[in-house]
Amino acid sequence: MNDEERLAEIKDVLEELKRLSEDRIVLVEGLKDRRALESLGIRGEVFMIQSEGGPLKAAEYVHRSGKKAVILTDWDRRGGTIARELGFQLFSLGVEFDSEIRAKLSFLCKKDIKDIESLGTLLERLSANASGINAGYDTVTESGFLKGAFLVIEGIDGAGKSTLCGVLEKKLSDEGYKVKVTQEPTYDEIGGFIREGRVKGISQKAEALLFVADRAVHTERMLKWVDEGYIVICDRYFASTVAYQSSGLNGEALDREWLISLNMPVITEPDLTVLLDIDPKKGLGRIGGRGELSKYEESRYLENTRREYLRLADEFDFMIIDAEESQIEIADKIVARLKERF
Repeated sequence: MNDEERLAEIKDVLEELKRLSEDRIVLVEGLKDRRALESLGIRGEVFMIQSEGGPLKAAEYVHRSGKKAVILTDWDRRGGTIARELGFQLFSLGVEFDSEIRAKLSFLCKKDIKDIESLGTLLERLSANASGINAGYDTVTESGFLKGAFLVIEGIDGAGKSTLCGVLEKKLSDEGYKVKVTQEPTYDEIGGFIREGRVKGISQKAEALLFVADRAVHTERMLKWVDEGYIVICDRYFASTVAYQSSGLNGEALDREWLISLNMPVITEPDLTVLLDIDPKKGLGRIGGRGELSKYEESRYLENTRREYLRLADEFDFMIIDAEESQIEIADKIVARLKERF
């Protein structure tokens, strides 16, 4: 997509936002964002989340108004976390909301800017570039990671996640990036407790709470690594908990909406989540040599888990890849997609 096409797409999204703002409350992070919307001709009701009490207060305000909402936080990791918390609070109050505007602007603008307050400057630059005028703006000429990045690899057992993480680590390290590979559950205090099999005789709901507690600590650690400039590759994240524990292990299926809402306050939005998709029978064939299978490695159960993963992939915009492709080809596709986002 060239600058002229991107400019037209962004303007279309802003027209859609202008229409929605006529009868909805737009939720932004702060005063600069509100002023930016005004300068773009969007003058509907705006609630500033950071200065007016946070996500819960924002959700309660919209609920009392009887209106619908538009979530328009920044599209960096912090903004993603706020957006998810907002979505959870609005959903719990039965408030309808739009998050597609934010998703569209993120897709169109993320490689250049991360927030609404910078949108006017980007529009000026794109307009100048489309007109062939050198307006003194720097143009991104090649893809690359300006900072760290957060990449998640998901999939059922036997999809090849762990092997792929190693291939990605080598590829990115060879290109000069700092890389950290990690996994969930972790090998830390809570995760180690889960992995060592000391969790016996408890319900799936209690087990899910342990997974989320481990994830809360792990997410803070991963965000610190990303801020230090690392590309963090995580083998499983929140989708794993939802997919596996809502799929009827031993006849007990937890409510998927409860699992999603449980995770929302503690997770952050990955820069890219990849789902390695494979037929469960083929996946089990790959791991047959491991010895005794775990309680999660049963064909019918993994069929349900795969379906849930694909549902999550559609809802949360995962990149779906056929796990039977070569690991090198898969790694090349992932790195290319990740670079497109920066």
